[in-house]
Amino acid sequence: MKLFKDASKREHQNWNKAVSAGFYILLLLLFVNVIMYTYKGAELVSSFLMFWTGIVVTFGYQFILNRKSEKK
Repeated sequence: MKLFKDASKREHQNWNKAVSAGFYILLLLLFVNVIMYTYKGAELVSSFLMFWTGIVVTFGYQFILNRKSEKK
């Protein structure tokens, strides 16, 4: 018995795009955080917020890409 259906090739491609977007967002936040810490001595974004931002961006972007590909 399967708990989840198998992902189609398109869904797999959308997941790869979403993971890339989430990764680059996390890198950008980390860069801003390091620059802020270097100049001001305080972090701009907490690690908790960075983690959830990456999760939301990744799954949100995947959801949007999957909805767009369903409409085609």
